[in-house]
Amino acid sequence: MYAVLSITIVLGLAATVAANVIGGGYNYRATSSPWFRSIFFFSPDPALMAGAPILFQVHVLSALLLFAIWPFTRLVHMLTAPIGYLTRPYIVYRSRADQTTGARAPRRGWEPSR
Repeated sequence: MYAVLSITIVLGLAATVAANVIGGGYNYRATSSPWFRSIFFFSPDPALMAGAPILFQVHVLSALLLFAIWPFTRLVHMLTAPIGYLTRPYIVYRSRADQTTGARAPRRGWEPSR
């Protein structure tokens, strides 16, 4: 996952530098962005990406690969882990020294909080 993420970032930076700094300039907002939005409407227009530079095309393919493998990696937890964290109860810490002063003998393991 991290390798694909790194490749996607590096390809995006390389495409931007190659097209806008070294080359004559390329406005990806006119081709790549509308093509990406059209995917969400389930009607992608391949003609929009046909004229894009090769680095932008490879960058988009690596991003699509990243989205495809996302659910099978540990990064999928970023969508679910905070939900339980926001509603969890406070953690009650008790020292073992306090348990020996009571009427009951200390037990091994966890005790339910009250």
